[in-house]
Amino acid sequence: MIDTPGSAASKADWRRWIREHSQPVPDATTAAVVAGLRTFIEALDERSAAVAGHGTPVAELDDRSFARKASLLAGAGLILFYRAMADELSLDGLADGLGWQRFAVTRTPPSGPLTLHPAIGAMEQHRYGFPQPTADAFELQPRHISLALVPGVAFDRRGTRLGHGVGYFDELLTRLPEDCPRIGVAPSELVFDRLPCEPHDVPMTHLATQDGVIAVDPVGG
Repeated sequence: MIDTPGSAASKADWRRWIREHSQPVPDATTAAVVAGLRTFIEALDERSAAVAGHGTPVAELDDRSFARKASLLAGAGLILFYRAMADELSLDGLADGLGWQRFAVTRTPPSGPLTLHPAIGAMEQHRYGFPQPTADAFELQPRHISLALVPGVAFDRRGTRLGHGVGYFDELLTRLPEDCPRIGVAPSELVFDRLPCEPHDVPMTHLATQDGVIAVDPVGG
């Protein structure tokens, strides 16, 4: 096993180390992650349908965040995901399976924070090579998002996300509803015991790897 950076390593050290040891994501890994996420979302849909079928007021459920999760089925919320860069795990297959109309994506404007838009509609090429909505695309608001599928350079078992260091997605996560589930997406090889964490970092609530979707333990690791 290759030794990872030590406990005193910075985020920049980790990014450099990961770049030096990165490998293309195998198709089998992508397929397994997509299958696990589809199972997770479909189970959420089924639970929402069961609640709706029995007429149980969602607000009365023990899980206080379930009201927002149930809105996925009702169409009141969208799933935020991403169009992958060359070294990221693609989730296009998930949108193919569940329907692109259920998804929202980001656009990087000339200045300012990321904006949110439907995943369907006209696209242009981002400077990093992936498709993004055109400048005239209908803009969504963070309150429209009920579930976020989040890319990252790496994650740790406590839910810490290591991004590319630009800060765009970090800022976006702070604008999502507080009870919106945040699922970090990566091959299991990019999930570590502990990564550097700063006070402004927004932790993931779940991780999705080829081994499935699991809830994180924010005090574990």
